[in-house]
Amino acid sequence: MKIRILIIDNEPRWIKFAQKDLNIFEIKVARTIKEALKELEKNKFDLVIASSRNIKILEVISEKYSDKRVVVTTIKPNTDEALQAYRLGAVRYFPKSFSKSDLLKQVEEVIPEK
Repeated sequence: MKIRILIIDNEPRWIKFAQKDLNIFEIKVARTIKEALKELEKNKFDLVIASSRNIKILEVISEKYSDKRVVVTTIKPNTDEALQAYRLGAVRYFPKSFSKSDLLKQVEEVIPEK
């Protein structure tokens, strides 16, 4: 069974890159928090990758889906945002990159054992 990843982001260029780079996994994309919540309610995911613009979803995930591993990606990393992400349960916070090895490496390091 393939690892299932939910990507919560609305940046088309990065989504396309992530889907291509992570094609060894089953990927579902939610462009809004509302879409993400619907996906989380009806499907099981091994990992959630959320854009820092959607960091509020971490509050809901930590309350309702505490078994989910979440990583947060950002265009402009900063300490306050990183601390907020970790306080809300993120297991990783990293800058968005268009380097193939960077994203895949970050994801493989936090994928739960099956």
